[in-house]
Amino acid sequence: MGAVCSTLMARSPEAEALPDERSLSTVEIYSLEVTLPHGGVLRGREVQQNAAPPFQAFLGVPFARPPLGRLRFQPPQPAEPWAGVLPAEQERPPPLQIDYYLKKVVGSEDCLYLNVYRPPGTEASSRKPVLVYFHYGMWSLNNSSMNEVGPELFVAKDIVVVVINYRLLAFGFMSLNTPLAPGNMGLKDAVLGMRWVRENIAAFGGDPERVTAFGFCIGAYIAHTLQFVEAAKGTFQRSMIFSGAMNNTWYGALPGEVLRERTLKLARILGCDEKASDEEVFEFLQSVPAMELFGKSWDCMASPPPADRANPPFLPVIDGHCVARPEDAVFPAHPFKMLRDGMQVSPVPTMFSLARDDGHVIRGDTKLWTGNRVDEDKLDDHYAKLDRSLPYDLDLELGTPERAAVTREVRQLYFDNKRHPTMHQMYTYLGDVFSGMPVVRAARLHAAHPAAPPTYLMNFAVESSFFNRSRVKYGKCIVPGLVVHADDMSYYFGAGAEPQGPGPEPELAHDSLEAVTRRRMMAFLSNFIKYG
Repeated sequence: MGAVCSTLMARSPEAEALPDERSLSTVEIYSLEVTLPHGGVLRGREVQQNAAPPFQAFLGVPFARPPLGRLRFQPPQPAEPWAGVLPAEQERPPPLQIDYYLKKVVGSEDCLYLNVYRPPGTEASSRKPVLVYFHYGMWSLNNSSMNEVGPELFVAKDIVVVVINYRLLAFGFMSLNTPLAPGNMGLKDAVLGMRWVRENIAAFGGDPERVTAFGFCIGAYIAHTLQFVEAAKGTFQRSMIFSGAMNNTWYGALPGEVLRERTLKLARILGCDEKASDEEVFEFLQSVPAMELFGKSWDCMASPPPADRANPPFLPVIDGHCVARPEDAVFPAHPFKMLRDGMQVSPVPTMFSLARDDGHVIRGDTKLWTGNRVDEDKLDDHYAKLDRSLPYDLDLELGTPERAAVTREVRQLYFDNKRHPTMHQMYTYLGDVFSGMPVVRAARLHAAHPAAPPTYLMNFAVESSFFNRSRVKYGKCIVPGLVVHADDMSYYFGAGAEPQGPGPEPELAHDSLEAVTRRRMMAFLSNFIKYG
């Protein structure tokens, strides 16, 4: 073990970065510079996307030290200050992941960077409202790139936009369920990113007292969790939580012993001695080349996940019992219990949002379907029985008569007790479990708090066959007439939400449903960001 553990890598071999074929069509106008509080200078550039007004972009800004070598699996450390000018004119590679558009592995373990966008003419004294966005991707996909997040619509509303990367898969969520490796590094990346915004955004003309934490899907889980983390207190004044919430059991948080089992299995797969101590396992995993660690991360599931956690193997974890200091915990208890018991340290005005048919989006395994019907036998194999998908906050133990009775009610209510429910029936049920119930429950619990700030719940129900994001992306896999998970993104992220790679978005007639919807949505979102 000693020989293996002594070869800790300063920089791991990486997969290739996103190539030029993924670049959005932009026009560089001129360079510009911003001086940060520590004295270092960032040089950005001005870009233009589609027909939107130009905006200034500072790309690949380091907010943490590269999480390499002995910093792998560790809480993020603030970036070192620099002297002189640091170019911020090109995006950095994303966190290591599979790019399903290019059908190959892309990215780098060295991924803790953020992008800042602001309107032209912004000065340090401008004090503009700030939107900080966390991307979606089931803890394994996506990044802060303009290909994923087109900021131009928010910037056109005189808002400074920040998009933060965080570590994914084992790099972000490995846990030994001990103080040595308690997990949740990816969430701690988000916290450090928010602290960077607090300390530096004024240099870009942003107002550190008017910051909105915004996330979609997994990003919503992050943005919601920030309200409960002591280290994030004071870094934001509003939250936008779209199609997700921290009490969503599809997204986490797992018991610590589950992630420990997966971490130990990953170490054994990679060649670690089964008798190794926790310290030796930790050092061994720190020494493994990044691509090897990434490639084997999916092989360490001890058993198929229950249907309410059909996710990658490494997720957020309940860590309150295994951190060195209580204030270091992200989840001292299950997220639903934290929400139910009002454990927020940052109660702020909050906007929740759902698509009307949020759960109706392809789940990735077409073998489950026969025509437009679900093969229930395969479904039971894949999801380990319907009763395991019941929401956590029903507080019903597996195998109990009470849980069996509720399962029977679910089969009757959603499926009419049929052996082969339709896709529509199954996704109506999964949508309620996956998005609907957690978000609605979270909004109600927020609103019921005795000292609750304003709480809003939006239902997005606009149908468009050519503009709604998931409708364009998944096409015939979605029942006609539905408005599903991520359909709303086209209306506020513009070109960056284009689902099939770069290219100009469809031209919209001024009075079209899509154009009117976009103007209305951007009006009330920007008003919330500015005024709460």
